[in-house]
Parts: sequence; structure tokens; C-alpha cells
Amino acid sequence: MADRAHPVTEQRHAELRSPLPEDERNLPVDVHWLRRRAKQFASVSQRDFHLVLDLAAYASISGMPFLSHYAAQVYRGPKSARLKVPLMAVNLQLVTTREEADRALAHETMHLVVPSYGHKAAAFARAQLLLDKVGQLTAAPA
Repeated sequence: MADRAHPVTEQRHAELRSPLPEDERNLPVDVHWLRRRAKQFASVSQRDFHLVLDLAAYASISGMPFLSHYAAQVYRGPKSARLKVPLMAVNLQLVTTREEADRALAHETMHLVVPSYGHKAAAFARAQLLLDKVGQLTAAPA
């Protein structure tokens, strides 16, 4: 198995723009913030998912290896028996800032919304749309 993503995929992922204010982008990710943010992505995408931070448990449940270079990964279940609520694992060793978390959540949520897009440019356009919607959600007055 490759020990890193395809360079085009890495570039497209890196080009995703977080809607967070600049002074918040480099703040560290804490579990409570990440869980709240994941709920926002689930809301704007209308796709529920369980956020999993225990990568060994995720690999055990999914039967899929969680490679060390993965920032995040989703598991929808086998084609013949899709999970009612997919799993999304996030690697907190690689996702250390809120901006990185936004990119990872958008990327993986995009896979839940349009799984057939793979890593095409259209897929990352959808991921950016999700980021923009989360930005609108968080910019709205309470």
C-alpha cells in the first residue's frame, strides 16, 4: 500500500479553504470542538455519521486498515449491508489544528454525500461547498 495519497489529491485537499477566522485556524483541536464541528458538517450535508477517534476500534469494526498517513476516513459498510449511520475516523496525530480538521471533515463528508466522485475536481468543489455552508451556519446570528 502507498504510504501517502496521490499528489493531486493532496493538492486538492490542501486547497480547501476553511471558513474559520484567520486567528482561529491554527488553534489546537480539542475533542469537544471537533465533535461540535462534525455535527455542523453532518447538518449542512444532511448525512449523519459517528465520529470515531479510536483508530484501532475503527479498523476493527470496518475491517479496513487505517494507514498512518490518513488524516481521516469514512466507512459506510459493505455494499450489501450499508450502515444506517456511517463511521468517520479522524487521526488526531495528523489533524492538530482547526483548519486541518475543517479540511478533513469536509473531505470525508464529501465522500458520504457523493461517494462516486472519488477524488475528482468536482468532489473537492463539493467539499468546498460544504465548508462554505458550515461557514454560513457559524456566521449566522444566534
